[in-house]
Amino acid sequence: MGKIKRLQHALSEKDNDAAFLLQGSKKTLFVILTIVCVMFVPLAIKNILVENYLLACLLGLFILLVIIDVLALHRGQVLPINKNAVMTILVASLGITINQIGASAIYWAFPMVISIIYILPFRSSLTFNGIILAIVTFEAFIKTDSASAIRASVALALTIVISGLIILHINRLKQNLINESIRDPMTNAFNRRQLGSHLSSCLAQKQRNDIDSGILMLDIDHFKKINDTFGHSTGDMVLKRVTQLLFKHIRETDLLFRVGGEEFLLLMHNIDSHKAKQVAEKIRKIIEKEVIIDNYPITVSIGISMALAHIDDDNWMRHADHALYDAKESGRNQIKMHQPLSNYCPTKA
Repeated sequence: MGKIKRLQHALSEKDNDAAFLLQGSKKTLFVILTIVCVMFVPLAIKNILVENYLLACLLGLFILLVIIDVLALHRGQVLPINKNAVMTILVASLGITINQIGASAIYWAFPMVISIIYILPFRSSLTFNGIILAIVTFEAFIKTDSASAIRASVALALTIVISGLIILHINRLKQNLINESIRDPMTNAFNRRQLGSHLSSCLAQKQRNDIDSGILMLDIDHFKKINDTFGHSTGDMVLKRVTQLLFKHIRETDLLFRVGGEEFLLLMHNIDSHKAKQVAEKIRKIIEKEVIIDNYPITVSIGISMALAHIDDDNWMRHADHALYDAKESGRNQIKMHQPLSNYCPTKA
C-alpha cells in the first residue's frame, strides 16, 4: 500500500519542495556554480594576500565544495555535498566580508539571494535569505546612515520577495502542465498514459509478496443514447457527475483512470476479490440512485478482474474487459467477476 500511496502523491497537485534548478536539465545550475567558483577564487587569493586567513579559509572551503558538486553534475550524479552546508559557509563568508570591508560589500547580497532561491528548495531558501537580510540590515545600520540602511534593507527584502513569488508562480505553471499531461481535463481522472506503470507495480507485488489488487472496468450504460437524446453538454455533465461520485466513495489509495469515452478503470491495491465485489456493488447502487438527469436513470456496468502472478498488464485489463462485456450482455446495470479459468475471448460490442 505504501508504494501506491507514494505514486499517488507524486501525481497529486501539491507542489514539491525540490530546488528549482535541480528539476529537469542541470545545465543552468552547472553554469551558475561554475561562474560562482571562478568568481570566488580571486577573492580567496586576495584575502590570503591581505592576511585575512579566516575569510580566505571559508572561501577556499566553499570553492572546494562547489567544485565537488560541479564535477558531480558534470558526470550526471547526485550532488554529494549537502547544499545547506555549502550555503552556510557562503552566508558566513558574506557576513565576515561586510563586517570587515564595509557597506560596499552589501551589494554582493543581491545576486546571492537570487541564486539561493533558485538553487535551494523554497523553504530552505527562505531561511538562508532571512539570515542574509538580518546580517545586511544589522551591518547597514552600523556602517551607514539610517536612510541608506533602510534603502538597502528594503531593496534586498523586495528582491527576496519578488524572486520568491516568481519561483512560486513558475512552480504553479509547471504543476498545471503536469496535471494536464496526466489527468483528463473534463473528469480529473488520470488518463490512460499513466495506467501502465501502476498496473505493473501491482502485478509485481502480487508476484513477489502475494499482495492482491483488483481493477474495476466501469462503463456508463447507453451513453450514446444520452448524447443523442439530451446533447453532448448533458453527456459531459453525466461524465463529470459520475466521476465525482466515484472520487467521493473510493479509498485514498485507489486510482481512477479514464480509459475511453464513457469507460473508466478503478485500480484498487491491497484488496481481495470479496471486497472488490462489495466496492463494485456499492458504486453501482450509488450511481443508480443518484438523480443526474431528471426522470432518466443513469446506470453503470462493471467488470472486475483480480491480479494474477502469471499475467501481464494487457491480459489483466483484457480480463476486466471480458467481465465488463459479460455484464453488458447480461442486461447492464450489474457487476461481473472474471473467472481465471475462463478461456473465452469475446470481442466487446
